[in-house]
Order: sequence, then C-alpha cells, then structure tokens
Amino acid sequence: MTDVTSILRDLQWHQLVHDDAYHRDIASMPPATRMKHFALHMAKYAAYLLDADDRGDTALAQRALIDAFAIILAIGNTLGQDLSRDLAGRNVDASGNSEGAPVPVWRVFVKETGALAKACESLDHIEDLPFKALMKQANTALAAAVLHGVSQHGMDIVPAYKKRLRDVEKRSPFDDFIQQRRPARNDDVLG
Repeated sequence: MTDVTSILRDLQWHQLVHDDAYHRDIASMPPATRMKHFALHMAKYAAYLLDADDRGDTALAQRALIDAFAIILAIGNTLGQDLSRDLAGRNVDASGNSEGAPVPVWRVFVKETGALAKACESLDHIEDLPFKALMKQANTALAAAVLHGVSQHGMDIVPAYKKRLRDVEKRSPFDDFIQQRRPARNDDVLG
C-alpha cells in the first residue's frame, strides 16, 4: 500500500490540474462559494457512509471514501493548505475515543463535515470566527478519517483515486482535447 501522507502535495497538484481542466464551473467560483459547494459534497458523502454502514455495503463505503478524498484535496487547494504538513505526526491509521472503544469512520466524518459546514455558514453571517483555520482543521480531520477508512477497507487509495478521476474525465465531451493538451500531472507518482 502507498504511504499517501508522503505524496499528498503531489496528489493536491494532480487534483488542482484536474479541477482546472474538468471542473471550470467550480474552479472559477469565489473561494467562499467553492467551500460551500465542497461542504455540500462532504454532507452527501457522510450520508453515503452512514447508509453503507447501515446496509453493510462495502462498495458504497469505498466509493464515498475515494470521492471524499478528491474533495479533501480540492478543499486543501482552495485553502492553500499543505495536507502533508498538516497530517504530519498524526496517526491516520487509528481512530477512537478517549474510552478506547473504536469510533466508526462515518461518525468522525459526520462530525468534521458539520464543523466544515459551520465555518462556511458562519462566513455568511460574518461571525467572529477564524474561518480559514477552522476549515483547515476540519479538512485535516476529514483527511485523517478518510485515510483511516481506506486503511480499514484494505484499499490502496492512489490507484483507486486515479481510476475515479479518470472515470470522471472520460465523461467530458472535451476529454480527448484536454488529454492532448494537459500539462504533466505527476504521472510518475500516480502511475
């Protein structure tokens, strides 16, 4: 399995190039609007993770984790966040509460998605909060939760992420043009 934390900057760059080419509608939004869009994505994935847990649907959980990972990278890019630095020293393969009982990944995911949504909503009200710091904290916690979930499922996130993005890219009517003209995207990292 790939040590993802060591290549997160490469993956963030890959996501930035992908978003610029394939999601111009989102990439061109003002950052606050883009963050709200991402918070809505995360809320959707939180529901998928809960549903997957309720039904024992491993495939749905894995798909939600991979999709969430792409959005986490996009959030990091929007916030100017270096996820590899922010996750350094954090145990991304362990999750639990103070009593020692394991906490399901979806519970952590729901909590941190709520924190991200609160920061976005507070921005609308110009509340006295450090929006960017709170968004980065929530995104870091979401990244740790997703990486933990991926580990629990025994997934190698880099090839799964690469395949998911490529599937999205193929749906674009301009994919062939974009692929011919795209800049290098760390293909050595992504294989």
